Amino acid sequence: MLLCAGFASFALFSIALTRDSHSVAALWLANGLMTAGFVLLPLARAIAVGVACAALSLTINILTGAPLDAAPIFTSLNIFEAVLAALLIRRFIGVRPRINGLPALLRIAFCAIAPATGLAAILAGASLGYLGRPFDEITFNWFTAHALGMLITLPAVLLIIDRRGRREFVRSRWEEALLYGAVAALSLIAYAPSTFPTPILLTPVMVIAAFRLGPRGAALSAVMMAVISTLVVTLGPPQGISSLWTQTQRIHNLQFVIAAAFFTSLSVALILAEQGRVRRLLAMRTRAARRAQARAQAAGAAKGEFLATMSHEIRTPMNSILGFTQTLRRRQDLPEEARRQLELIHRAGGSLLAVVNDILDYSRLETGEVELALAPGTARAVAQDTLEIISPSAEAQGLELILEEVGPTDLSVMVDDLRVRQILLNLLSNAVKFTAAGQVRLKITARDQGPDVLLRFEVQDTGVGIPRELMHRLFRRFSQADSSVGRAFGGSGLGLAICKGLVEAMGGLIGVRSQPGSGSVFWFEIIVEHAAAPPVTAEPDHSDALGQIRVLLVDDHAMNRDLGATVLDLLGCEVSLACDGAEALEAARGGGFDVILMDIHMPVMDGVEATRMIRALGGAEGQVPIIAMSADVMPEMMERCRRAGMSDTLGKPIQIEALHAALARWTKAPAAEGATPTLPAVA
Repeated sequence: MLLCAGFASFALFSIALTRDSHSVAALWLANGLMTAGFVLLPLARAIAVGVACAALSLTINILTGAPLDAAPIFTSLNIFEAVLAALLIRRFIGVRPRINGLPALLRIAFCAIAPATGLAAILAGASLGYLGRPFDEITFNWFTAHALGMLITLPAVLLIIDRRGRREFVRSRWEEALLYGAVAALSLIAYAPSTFPTPILLTPVMVIAAFRLGPRGAALSAVMMAVISTLVVTLGPPQGISSLWTQTQRIHNLQFVIAAAFFTSLSVALILAEQGRVRRLLAMRTRAARRAQARAQAAGAAKGEFLATMSHEIRTPMNSILGFTQTLRRRQDLPEEARRQLELIHRAGGSLLAVVNDILDYSRLETGEVELALAPGTARAVAQDTLEIISPSAEAQGLELILEEVGPTDLSVMVDDLRVRQILLNLLSNAVKFTAAGQVRLKITARDQGPDVLLRFEVQDTGVGIPRELMHRLFRRFSQADSSVGRAFGGSGLGLAICKGLVEAMGGLIGVRSQPGSGSVFWFEIIVEHAAAPPVTAEPDHSDALGQIRVLLVDDHAMNRDLGATVLDLLGCEVSLACDGAEALEAARGGGFDVILMDIHMPVMDGVEATRMIRALGGAEGQVPIIAMSADVMPEMMERCRRAGMSDTLGKPIQIEALHAALARWTKAPAAEGATPTLPAVA
C-alpha cells in the first residue's frame, strides 16, 4: 500500500510539472519506487504491486490530460522499465541488494538503472515516433528524466529500509531539522533572481548533510532537493541567468545540478559509512583478538601446569626405575640372563624418559622459553663428545663411526655446546637406528668469516634412505617418514622438530638430502662468534669416591630416599634422611652437613620454603650448599629454586655420574671422570 501510494504521489507530481511539449516529464521519480517493490517483495506481492501501479499510471495519465494515444505507451514502458531494472539488480547485485559503499551504488547505476532506462527510452522514442513525435528528443528526455529519478528514489528506499550502520549517524531532532531545513531553503532560493549561479551552493550543503546524517540522510536530502528544485524551475518564472535559457535547457540544467549534488553527497556519505564500518570491524576484531590472546595465555598456562604435573608424576617413578637399575648394573654377582634383562629394563626406561624430554623440549620451543647458554668451546670437542656417547650403540650394530673435519674446527667460539650436542645426538641416533650395515659419518666444516665462524655439521649414513614425497614430513611435530601402524622403527616423532627449533633458535638452517636405498645426509649450519678466551678444560681426576662428606637427603617418597641413600653410600658419602621440609629445617639447624639434596614437592613444608628458612638461619648452617633434586624440571620451577637460594638443580631421574659431579662441585671435591660406569645416552 505504501509503495502504491508513493508511486501515485510521485507520478502525479511529475506529470503535473511536465512542461515538455511531447508529455515527457522533467523528473520521473515513480519508477524507482516500483523497482524497489519488485526487488524487495515476494513474487506474488510484487505482481500485485505491478498491476496496481499499472492501473494507477494509466489512470493518472488519462486524468491529467495526457494524449490518449500516448497514455498506454507510457504505462507499458514504465512497467517494462521497472521490471527490467529489478531483474538486472537481482542478476548482478543480489536478491537483497545493499548500498554499503560507493561500488554498490555504481553497480546499481550502471548495471541496472542505465540499461533499463536506456532501453525504455529507445522504445519510447520508437513508439512515439510512429505518432509523429521526434525520436531523438523523446529518447534523450526520457532517459535523463527516468534515469535521474530512479537513481534518486531507488537508493533512497534501499537506504531507508536498511537499519544497519545507523548508530554512527544518530543526531538530535534539532540538528536533523536544521540540516533538512537548510537543504529545503537553499533549494527554494537556488533559482531566485540573481546573477550569481546559486545552484552550485546546493552541493556543499548536501555534503554537510551527508557528513552529519549519513547515507540515509543524504538520500532523503536528495529527494527533498529534487522535488523542491523541480517545483521552482517548472512552475516559477525564469529568473537571473536561467531567463536566458529555454525551458528544455533549464530542465537539463536542473537535472545536471540534481545529479551532481546527489552523487557527491551520497558518495561522501557512503565513504563515511564504510569508514565507520571498518572502525567497528577493527574494534570488534581487536576485542576478539584480546579475548583470543587471553584464552591463549590461559591455555598456555594450563598446558605448562599440565606438563609440569605430568613430568613430575612420570619422572618420580622413573627415578626409582632407572636409579635402581643403575645401582644393580654395578653389581658383579648377577647371572648373565639377569644382567641381560636388567639392561632391557634400563633401555626401556631410557626410551620412556627420552619421550618425556622430547615433549618438554618441544613445549619450551613453542613458547620461546629456550635460552641459549653460550660459552667458549670448539666444534671438534662437541663432535668428539657426541661420538663417544653414540659409539656403544653403533658398535652394537656393527657400524663404523667416522669423523671428518674440514677447516679450523678447533677454533674457540661462543657456542651452546649442550644444545649442539643434543642436535647431533638426535641426528646420529636416527642414523644408527635406520642403518642396518655400513657406516655413519659426521662431517664438520668450519669457515672463518672474520667477525664470525660458519659451522656446518653433516650426518651421513648408508641406511634405507627416504623417498622424496615423504621428506616434507620429517621436521613436523609428531610426524615420521613411516607413520603406518606396522612401521619398523618407533619414536615420538618430535626429535627432528626439536632439532629444527633449536637450530632456528640459534639463527641457523637445517635440511636433508636422501635417496631411497642410498642413505641420507642431515645437515645444519649455524654462525657463531669468536670466543674472547679459549675453553677451559678441567684436568681429569681418577679418584673413585667423594670422601666422607655429610649429605642430608630430603624426599617425601620412601623409595626415593632408599635409592638416594644407596647411591650416596656407593659414592662414599655419610647420609642423613628427612621426609619433608620441616624435618630438613630442624636437621639443618643442628648443622654438620656439607650439602643438602632437597626435593621440591613435599607435604608439611615444600623444598622451596624449606630453603628460604634454612638461608634465614645465618652462620654456617645457613650457608650450606642446597641442591634441588626434583622431577619438576620446568623452567619456572628452576627459577623459583634459584630465587629461593638453592645452589644447583638436578632433574630426576638422577644419573649417578651427574650426582657425583654436582656433589664434587659444591663440596670442593674433585669430580671423578671415571668414578662411575658410563650410562647409555638418553637423547
